[in-house]
Amino acid sequence: MTVLNRLNPGLQRWIKEQGWNGLRAIQEAALDPILEGEDCIIEAPTAGGKTEAVLFPALTRAAGNRRDDSVQVLYIAPLRALLNNLELRGEQYAQCCGLHAFKWHGDVSQNNKVAQLKTPPHLLLTTPESIEAILLRKADWRRFFAGVNTIIIDEAHNFASGDRGGQLLSLMERLEQGTGRRPQRIAVSATVGNPDTMCKWLTGDRHPARRIHVEGTANPKSDFLVRHFDADLDSDDLPIQDRAGMRLLNALCDEVRGRRTITFVRSRHQAENIATAIQSYTKTRPIRVRTHHSAISKFFREEAESLIQEKGEQGLESIISTSTLELGIDIGELDRVLQLGALSSSSAFLQRVGRTGRRAGSARYFHGFTETSEDLLLLAATVSLGEENRSESLRLNQRAFHLLAHQLLCLCLQEHGINKEQAWHLLKRVYVFSRIKYSEYSAMIDHMLDKDYLHLADGVLAPGLATEQRYLTGNWRKLFAVFDSAPLYDVFNGRTQIGTLDTAFVEGLTPPFLFTLAGRLWRADTISYANHTLQARPAPKGEAPKWQSFGGPDIPFETAQRAGELLHRFRDLPDFLDDAARDALEAVRGGAEQRPDWRPLGLECRVHGGGRATLTTYAGDRLNRTLARLLSARGLATTGNYGSVDIKKGPKDLDELERLIEDTLDGLAGADSSTDYSSLLLETQKAWRFSPFAPMLPEALIKAALIDGTTDLEGLRAFLAKARRLS
Repeated sequence: MTVLNRLNPGLQRWIKEQGWNGLRAIQEAALDPILEGEDCIIEAPTAGGKTEAVLFPALTRAAGNRRDDSVQVLYIAPLRALLNNLELRGEQYAQCCGLHAFKWHGDVSQNNKVAQLKTPPHLLLTTPESIEAILLRKADWRRFFAGVNTIIIDEAHNFASGDRGGQLLSLMERLEQGTGRRPQRIAVSATVGNPDTMCKWLTGDRHPARRIHVEGTANPKSDFLVRHFDADLDSDDLPIQDRAGMRLLNALCDEVRGRRTITFVRSRHQAENIATAIQSYTKTRPIRVRTHHSAISKFFREEAESLIQEKGEQGLESIISTSTLELGIDIGELDRVLQLGALSSSSAFLQRVGRTGRRAGSARYFHGFTETSEDLLLLAATVSLGEENRSESLRLNQRAFHLLAHQLLCLCLQEHGINKEQAWHLLKRVYVFSRIKYSEYSAMIDHMLDKDYLHLADGVLAPGLATEQRYLTGNWRKLFAVFDSAPLYDVFNGRTQIGTLDTAFVEGLTPPFLFTLAGRLWRADTISYANHTLQARPAPKGEAPKWQSFGGPDIPFETAQRAGELLHRFRDLPDFLDDAARDALEAVRGGAEQRPDWRPLGLECRVHGGGRATLTTYAGDRLNRTLARLLSARGLATTGNYGSVDIKKGPKDLDELERLIEDTLDGLAGADSSTDYSSLLLETQKAWRFSPFAPMLPEALIKAALIDGTTDLEGLRAFLAKARRLS
């Protein structure tokens, strides 16, 4: 009770009325740092009570220094649906403290927003895009935010891994500059693989935030199972009901029927196909199922979220969802979480399975279904990491020139013109711009002036005619809604969707390029960066692809290493595999024994002759992509995947090829090198308008931003240094 006594009396009464025995571990750990105004990252498992851990002390602080003329606590979430879920709790907790809360996003009426501007809420629940609109559209925004003393970022890992995170960090700096205050910054996340870096990301060039971390309570009851339905064993003579796809569908329907489940899939196309298949397959005993993905209207997504919480015949038995239900949208506790196909992210696994096993005595439940050995290996690696509560590290950009151009434009509009030095002083503090040189910033401005995106008068930068024509028409929609949170590109052959590809992979290459997807070779012809779509057609046999893709987000280093460990017998096969999955992985392991020299954190180089060689790393897509690009810059034709980089064409002489590879690896791994590998990456990078704001950049900075977003030279150097020491 001593801890509870530090909270506002209204919150203390509410806690007693709920019958709580006290605060949870993360709520106790976060209480003092937040009350004392520290910048911090709050990290605890899904459903661990993180929302209360930040709101209880933040609202207690606000009530102790109440201001009725300004927002005091700013709560920022990546999705409107998350804010809709939080609205009632936020209002309730605020009222307990004698305060007022308000939700502000694009679906809220303008009349309500105008009223709140006149009488600001103490707690404002909103999105980065809405804050941007307030700063650019509301003349009295400084008064509205004058008393902000706490900024809370929900699902911070979701922001940090994309462009919206850079926008959000910039907005916080602009709020500080405009109000003359330095609010406390709090990031909330269930899973952070590299928390020290995240602590720096949150605060920029200031002292890193404090990490407040609580391990999840050990749940002795976990029902994890990966089932394999080997499509390679199918034949035309096999009856349809005995084929892998039909056996999988039958097993899926058995799992779903009569229970509350989410079935996660990799693409919108797959979600609709699976839902249709379930409804067709169960006509005599229908299963109540809906889909949930970004192409579905808000009304039907929210309807599905509501129906899954209903009991009996009124409710749903399953939602077939892409990653849209991975974040903390409240749909209550589920009976089961299911996964179709591979999953590359252990943090995503933990987020998903965290929706089950919340009631006392109930088990965490996750069953996965695969049809290919590649999907099986990746899913086994991911669940294996998840069992250990290990999350992958996020690659956080530091040279995001396209975001810098966007924020410079917004500053010009916000301030009705701004001095070049003033803008630099403000923006250079943001983590995503922390490795941009002043000379590069100047080159960007010179280009924007030359192309009339900016206008200079009496030393003040203002939007130019090109900006007005490109970005400031249509109610400025192109300026606000510019950051697509989708991590994937939908791949189409004509009107038929054939799968998905990771954003970093697509934006790191120049069409036409070759890749594999769904077991076939494809040629990428055109890319729509605005719509996140790619048009491809079947490629002739015999052509070497640039990359072997499983069709999903980049496979991170941690997942790739675990896959290598399983494949090369550094780990026993997990207990959660069924007999078919175990047999399939044992067969794949037999093939891997042809490469016995690889070991964890190691690199094996095998020269085959005829100008061909293989570098086995299991270092993940991003590091291997970086290595492949550097070898290509040395004149070697390369392909690759998360496990290896293959040299398909190089010097025929074995010694010459070995020397070329060794020189590159030694130079990368060495502390000192005469070769500028950053320049080599620039030489192989084509300039493409990957962002709506790329046109404002000179070609060299477009390339630099693409390299920052798709490769990891420092990570590759660190990995190779370890690998060379082990060899």
